[in-house]
Amino acid sequence: MKKAPGLTWVAGENTPPKVYVTRVINLGTWEEWKEMRRTVPDEIIRDALEHPLRGQWTPHGKSFAECVFECTLPDDVLISYA
Repeated sequence: MKKAPGLTWVAGENTPPKVYVTRVINLGTWEEWKEMRRTVPDEIIRDALEHPLRGQWTPHGKSFAECVFECTLPDDVLISYA
């Protein structure tokens, strides 16, 4: 079975930019991270961090974003399984 090219598991053509950025930071591979940084304007990435989607972030994704982008995300952005 041939692997589909690109970020098809992360986003389709109609995926909002903030959702795409959140998914790549949370679950993306290194290649997907590089693709996002190359194709998504910094303003969109910064917006996704300044106004994060509530309940959509993994603990590792939140920590990674806070470290790399030197910001603090509120705790209510974390995924809740309860």
